[in-house]
Amino acid sequence: MARSKSTFKPGVSGNKAGRPPGKTGRAQFRAAMAPYIPGILEKLGKAADAGDLQAIRIVSDKLFPNLRPTSDDVNIKAVGSPAERAEAIVNAMVSGRMSPETAKTAIEVLTAQSALTSVKENNRLLQELESWKAIFEKQRS
Repeated sequence: MARSKSTFKPGVSGNKAGRPPGKTGRAQFRAAMAPYIPGILEKLGKAADAGDLQAIRIVSDKLFPNLRPTSDDVNIKAVGSPAERAEAIVNAMVSGRMSPETAKTAIEVLTAQSALTSVKENNRLLQELESWKAIFEKQRS
């Protein structure tokens, strides 16, 4: 779709009198807190060292963030019916060759693919019915 002539160019503000950079609430808060950060970190470190569980949790959450799921290599043949492919995915998960998260994602992709295939097939059948209808109506007239 072509852009209209009234749209602004990328990277160019349409509001020259708008909020200048660094004046957002977040930027102002960070600037105001900057001088206190070394002291806060020192107190937090001492509290964690003394056994304060909340301080330990804060420090550990920042040093060791939650692991994000990784994807496994999926070696499932894309042949057979969707039910057969789903069974292969479940078998791979049960045997330990695929994580449950990866199996879930693979089943979701398979489900979406099946839905798209059904829509495509329904459209093909509808076109075929319409062509038969046109032939039938032509014969009736």
